[in-house]
Amino acid sequence: MKLLKNMIAGALIAAGMAGNVSADTIHFGANGATGSILFATTWAGANLQAKVDFTLTGLSSNTATFGVVISNLTGVAQPGQNAFMSFGIDVVSPTLSGVSDTSGMWDSSLTDVLPGFQQVALCVWSANGCSGGAISDGLQEGGTSSFNLVLTTAGSFTANGIDFTSPYGSKWQDVGTSGKSYEFGGCIVGTTNCGGGGGGGGGGGGGNVPEPASIALVGLGLLAAGAARRSTRKA
Repeated sequence: MKLLKNMIAGALIAAGMAGNVSADTIHFGANGATGSILFATTWAGANLQAKVDFTLTGLSSNTATFGVVISNLTGVAQPGQNAFMSFGIDVVSPTLSGVSDTSGMWDSSLTDVLPGFQQVALCVWSANGCSGGAISDGLQEGGTSSFNLVLTTAGSFTANGIDFTSPYGSKWQDVGTSGKSYEFGGCIVGTTNCGGGGGGGGGGGGGNVPEPASIALVGLGLLAAGAARRSTRKA
């Protein structure tokens, strides 16, 4: 019983620590501020890579305008079409009240669902919503697209600036030899293990990855169940 109590305590501590894992944030404090998200991984024989560059070009209390450049840097020699379909930002601070864009190719939405990452605060997509669409509507290998993205808030952009907080999810279509869609996370260019040409998290296919805290709690339940079975056998 004492061993069980110690194991339970350890699991609870692990769950608490997991809940405090810090997120990565791009901060835009003034006009001219820049930040980039890199999506890079290998799946189904294809080396996927795309970059989204943001430049804050207009700022008032309630409106922020970003110049956005999206580049699908995946080499054309890869198997599959590897079309870049959409990306999302998990949390935008302050909370957004609206979004619009000047692109004929890309559209944008708030509190949309990017499969595999669930609901994101801001999503930019090229086809039929954040969840994907026709492969031909995506940004193809070697392609680049630029436009303005206008965000509005009921709060104040000038009080503390604007934060884009991870995870940053991406969706691709017809990836490698699979012929299927794939989703994975990106990283902030210039941060450790991201730089200008690497990084990016795994995951995808619309699957959900359990949070570390949830894993710890599941382990706690298994420990308790095992202890109960041992006590029954002894009785």
